[in-house]
Amino acid sequence: MMRKYGAAAAALLLSASMLAPKASAASAYTITPNSKTFSGNMMNFSTYNNNTKQYYLLRSYLEQLEKKGGGTLTLNGGTYTISNTLYVPSNVTIRLKNGVRLVKGTVSGTKQFAAAKSMFQLIRPSRSGKKGVYRKYNGEKNISFIGEGNVVIDMKYDDKSIAIIMGHNKNVKVQNIHFQHMQSGHFIEMDASDHVSVTNNSFIDSKASPNKNKEAINLDTPDRSTDGWSQEWSTYDKTPNRYVTIESNTFRNLDRAIGTHKYSGGSYHDHVSIRNNSITNTRLDAIRVMNWSNAVIEKNSFKDVAAGDAKYRGILASGASNPIFQNNTFEHTGRPMQFLAAKNDGPGSQYAITYNTLSQKNMDVLKTNTVKNTSETFIRINHFYNVYNDTIKIPCVVEE
Repeated sequence: MMRKYGAAAAALLLSASMLAPKASAASAYTITPNSKTFSGNMMNFSTYNNNTKQYYLLRSYLEQLEKKGGGTLTLNGGTYTISNTLYVPSNVTIRLKNGVRLVKGTVSGTKQFAAAKSMFQLIRPSRSGKKGVYRKYNGEKNISFIGEGNVVIDMKYDDKSIAIIMGHNKNVKVQNIHFQHMQSGHFIEMDASDHVSVTNNSFIDSKASPNKNKEAINLDTPDRSTDGWSQEWSTYDKTPNRYVTIESNTFRNLDRAIGTHKYSGGSYHDHVSIRNNSITNTRLDAIRVMNWSNAVIEKNSFKDVAAGDAKYRGILASGASNPIFQNNTFEHTGRPMQFLAAKNDGPGSQYAITYNTLSQKNMDVLKTNTVKNTSETFIRINHFYNVYNDTIKIPCVVEE
């Protein structure tokens, strides 16, 4: 009898333990712009000053999160000036509360180092100074930047600066953040990354770059020969991005919204999905597809592309394989869309011409795109490099 009741009691205890809330093993820290660094670390550095103090503040907690194997860093409202690069390890969520402003610091206030050109890089702090430590998709993983309420990342038009550099990463999220004031850099540079989600953000206002081709979100490969990636912690193995979702964002007053402007021969960004975005007032083609396979671009609105100049397109595609580009709307855009063969100029020019590969289904869904006040009411397909008298014209839905 005792054994019977003992077994029943044990079962009840086990059931209760399964229902009871469990303490999380992950670390969680909350800071304000006036917080001290973790345990007061780094505050006695000779380089700790009014220009660098918030850089050191965030850095101290990110280094602690690396030691703990991950966790959450919550920033309460206020302005944080980030003078130098912050390195983010795996399993970290940076939660930005209403009223947070992350501002690109342009001076360091010390002769020992200058202000950096990137705000965040997705690599663990302990490896940030090492060379060739990541290849393929074996870098940091499970990293999120989550805005809650009105959250701003302001790049202050700092020349060639980038807000977030990701490379060789897996499972990255960026959501609900207002990015602004870019010059000749990118808001997000994405190389060799797997399963990335960029949703419900805004990317607003850049100064024109010399070639007017700097994307708010740049998809690239780590390739020394194309001169588009400069992070020495990479092996430069030309790994493309894959399973990227860019959805429900606003892009306005930029060179370009999203794209690739140099390719690595034989390397294709795979399963890039661009949906339900609003793109207004770009200086060049709004989306530049270059060596993308199985991409979906649908239900986006394009307006005022290159001020309606007849030479430019809402979407320009080269090296597109099995593209599904459907149900987009184009207004005051010269050409809604064009597919043409292309070749890198300058760096990366050793790679062969890249061509588009479209099935009949790919061409049929192009007919679902809608145009209004455009120079052309059809989509151009040109199969051969620098040959334009072979144009296939796919009609769009014309809205009066």
